Amino acid sequence: MAFPGNQYKLLALDLDGTLLNEKNQVSPRDAQAVRRAQERGVQIVLCTGRNVREVRAFSDQLLAPPDWLVTSSGAAVQRPRDAEPQFFSGLSLTHCEDILALCEEFETDPCLYTTQSLYYGGAFRALLRHLEQGGQIVMNEADEGYFYLDSHEKWLKALESEALPFTKAVLYPSHDISDLLISRLKHMGSFEIAPSVMFGGELHNIEINRRGVNKGQGLRWLAKELGCTMENLAAIGDSDNDLTMLRAAGLGIAMANSRKNVRLTADVVTGSNTENGVAQAIERYILEEKL
Repeated sequence: MAFPGNQYKLLALDLDGTLLNEKNQVSPRDAQAVRRAQERGVQIVLCTGRNVREVRAFSDQLLAPPDWLVTSSGAAVQRPRDAEPQFFSGLSLTHCEDILALCEEFETDPCLYTTQSLYYGGAFRALLRHLEQGGQIVMNEADEGYFYLDSHEKWLKALESEALPFTKAVLYPSHDISDLLISRLKHMGSFEIAPSVMFGGELHNIEINRRGVNKGQGLRWLAKELGCTMENLAAIGDSDNDLTMLRAAGLGIAMANSRKNVRLTADVVTGSNTENGVAQAIERYILEEKL
């Protein structure tokens, strides 16, 4: 397999489990490798399930700003400092109401994202506490843009009062109801469903986007906008919500910490997120350095 140096004009990087290590940080070697790729003319795309506010905070750990953000698993695409997305395909109010009604039926609650905020309930907070006990810090609830809701009435009020459209939802159900929830969501026919396992199996979730919205589609829009083909794209990821971009990219690279199905989907596998796997991939396939 040949990897000509001028083929890859775009490099899409997932955050959690990929560019971010176990401490939610970008390692110095990874940051340096990303910058060297930029200096070669490769446009860096942070492609993540997180929203714009969160991605901006993490991108400050890089040596230079990324060129593009694909956020909420493909629902929004923009330059890092743009006030509004250039591409947007989020959830409608009806979608959100349907998800909330399903959660009430199953006695759980969702996370709902806008480009700037995250609304969450008891299911996600319980997981946060569990992960914190094991040393995993996913987010600081005191930071701007996070809103905890502890009743159905507060959820309904949030749907009514939030000025920005919602981009996606994530459910964190107990394992005994997870499969049934996925089945019900698929039966509705309105959603793109991506079940994921993260943090070494500690966290199971169900990502919900508008039907047809995923990381692969968001990157296809961006490539067309920039006059590139998907053969000009290299993508690195670790989770089930990365599968669409790994399949769509000219070169799909899985992290060693990925589950087996993700590694089998990718063209190649790099090191883990604790072993500077992003830097290893950039050095080998983008910079074409001998390792």
